[in-house]
Amino acid sequence: MFPVTALSAPLSPADTPLLPCLNPATVTGLDMEDFLYLAAGASFRTVELSIQQVIAYGPAKTAALLTELGLSVAAASGIVPAGPVLPAPLLITTDAYVATLADLPERLAAFQTIGCRVATVLLNPRTGGDSHAAIATAVGRLRVLADAAADHGVRLAVEAVGVRAGLDACLEGPHEVASTLPRLAELLEQVGRDDVGVCVDSFHWAATGADPAHLTELAPLPIGHVQVADIPARLPPSRWTDAMRLFPSEGAMDWAPFVQALEAAGYRGPLSVELFNPELRLLPEDEIAKRAYTAARTVAGIL
Repeated sequence: MFPVTALSAPLSPADTPLLPCLNPATVTGLDMEDFLYLAAGASFRTVELSIQQVIAYGPAKTAALLTELGLSVAAASGIVPAGPVLPAPLLITTDAYVATLADLPERLAAFQTIGCRVATVLLNPRTGGDSHAAIATAVGRLRVLADAAADHGVRLAVEAVGVRAGLDACLEGPHEVASTLPRLAELLEQVGRDDVGVCVDSFHWAATGADPAHLTELAPLPIGHVQVADIPARLPPSRWTDAMRLFPSEGAMDWAPFVQALEAAGYRGPLSVELFNPELRLLPEDEIAKRAYTAARTVAGIL
């Protein structure tokens, strides 16, 4: 176990604007219980989780541990699951998608039990097939997921993948689906629901031009969740990979336009540090968590 100090009651995203949050990918390799102790010990009061891990550990048991540690869950992945931890992208095969619907009520019940109100959804940026058909499929699936999630008080936050290098084959293809926030907004307008919003990732936003208007012009679509990581210096965005993510405020990104655009767009929720950098993952877990917390507070302090 990791030491925990100065526990307090959980804070909701509305209690504190731009609250530091920790994504488990940043310290991959820990089981969920150790991850939660680590996050609490580093002063985080909100985290992201994998809903598959919640189910494996036990939703009621997870909820009790969250209460004990003074943590809340800002968002969880895996409403469309891939294995025991990772989420699947929305545009998996029809057979795989239909199979996920069988266990969807169990996953949504777990969201409800742990008090998590946001389910993140990873959208394929490109497809090997017809883009119009892929967009229509995405719209239909999001409506189905949103209908089911609404019964459990859960809303969707859909993420556009902006990086172009180093992606899994399932995210690649010659035809665009939605790799930018404006393209994602067009797709979500077709969904036509106010409980389906956007998961903004600063790294993907920067990879597609770092335009503040891409954030401020999302309205009336809500920003449901925000993930943050810094960018490498002296390397064109076309060559960035997720493995190059850095702690926020420790890279080359100008954070002021990003944070100010979030505020202008009405977002006051958590900033979740999400890194996939294999070199940073070699650091001691407690150092990773403490640096992530400090980095998120530094970015939030720009306002």
